[in-house]
Amino acid sequence: MPRQHRLGTRSAALAALVSGALLLTACSAPEDTASTSAATDAPALALAAVSGPNSLDTAQLVDGQQAFVWASVYDTLLARDQKTGAVAPNAAESWEYNADGTVLTLKLHSGMTFSNGDPVDAAAVAATMLRTKNTPGIVQPKFALVTDVKATDDLTVEVTFSSFDPQFVYNLSLGAGAIGDPDSLDTAEAATNPVGSGPYTLDVANTVPGTSYQLKKRDDYWNADAFPFPSVTVRVLQDPTASFNALQAGEINAATVQTQLIGQLDSSKYTISTIPGQALAYLDILDRGGQKWPALGDQKVRQAINHAIDREGILKGIFQDNGQVTEQVFSPNAQVFDESLNDTYDYDPELGKKLVADAGFAGETFQIPSTFLTTSVEATLSQAFTDIGLGLEWVSVPPQQAQSALTSGDYGLSFQITGVNSDPADAFFHYSPNGFGNPTHYTDAKVDELFSTINSTVDESAALPAYQELNEYGVEQAFEAPIVFIDSTWATADGISVISIGGVPATVSNFAFDGK
Repeated sequence: MPRQHRLGTRSAALAALVSGALLLTACSAPEDTASTSAATDAPALALAAVSGPNSLDTAQLVDGQQAFVWASVYDTLLARDQKTGAVAPNAAESWEYNADGTVLTLKLHSGMTFSNGDPVDAAAVAATMLRTKNTPGIVQPKFALVTDVKATDDLTVEVTFSSFDPQFVYNLSLGAGAIGDPDSLDTAEAATNPVGSGPYTLDVANTVPGTSYQLKKRDDYWNADAFPFPSVTVRVLQDPTASFNALQAGEINAATVQTQLIGQLDSSKYTISTIPGQALAYLDILDRGGQKWPALGDQKVRQAINHAIDREGILKGIFQDNGQVTEQVFSPNAQVFDESLNDTYDYDPELGKKLVADAGFAGETFQIPSTFLTTSVEATLSQAFTDIGLGLEWVSVPPQQAQSALTSGDYGLSFQITGVNSDPADAFFHYSPNGFGNPTHYTDAKVDELFSTINSTVDESAALPAYQELNEYGVEQAFEAPIVFIDSTWATADGISVISIGGVPATVSNFAFDGK
């Protein structure tokens, strides 16, 4: 077997599903010192990704594996610590809110430049952020509470909000924090050959958009030592088999792999790294208020669904023991996660059946989208519902409609695999009335009370009890049926390793060179 670089529990298959889920997650930025001792001897990094960037326009940056490319070209204002996931300095060396969280002050590093030599200063940052705020696109919603951005001196940026946004500093480590050259942002080349602020430049002549991206290191980058690789190639390989074959052939030296294939790799050449808790597989109860499906508005029925799911069986039989079972949506790598909550719903179909009967909904059948994510679990979930006196009818949905089906109002349930994020982002995604995982905008007095506390408490440590209570309440109410946190397994060669935890998704800065 290849060398094992242990970052968590043993990983296994379904690499394609996990990689697809990562398209919905955040990106990370570099640690200043992590792995640079052998930087001058580092090889070129060539890695596989499931998707290339749709656009390199700063207002259209998609978080997730597309950031392998764009986060190399653009600096982000803040970063995520590789080991803890906490917000960390990057282009901004410090940040501070006022007392009520309506003003955020960012202090930039001095001496930063764009790839054309222009200074990366507060005026450039303010111009980029204001343009993103005012430009329709995928990043614009992250500026929903921003009222103004201005440079108060060459290295100080002041962001003003209508009210405190707990997610905003985390978003500054994502596309919302990307810094573009104001003089080029509105040019035709901005989407394909931008002037960047990051550690690499795009080699347009040797790049085939959608297929392969070539990146060259900037020696004049302010934090160049944090990036050991002289060049980076990002190959778009959606098929895990094609990715594995390219790895074996030496065409790439970093890729996610299915665990059952690890034994085929030469143990003297490859290091296996496991990133725990990279994605969450769960049954999302969309109609929590019972507006269209009254049964789903009944807490007993929702709890019955949680009792019906054999999480251990699904982990071992479908996900091949690649992760850990869960009854909560918050990342096991973060602060809100509470191990004791995973004892709330024993696998007990008989109890589930009684709860359904007591609620008066025996015999109810629910339509649910059948997508590329669900094929491996459909039979298991259908049997689980049958065991408690309910039914599922799977309705085929084309891949391009897999996400829009959630918001269509046509379904009360949906099986999802999504990447984990920060605690504030996960709270909003799953439980906020405006969260993507709550498309019917359900809320109640308790949820409103907890979000009122979260949204008015600037000190995240002071807000932690409210997040923890929200987690406990969400599990008790069974607003969703979390099943498994899925690990991600990487194989790397040429002395390269992966340094990351779940919730800090893969970008170039997550790779280290150890010189071995």
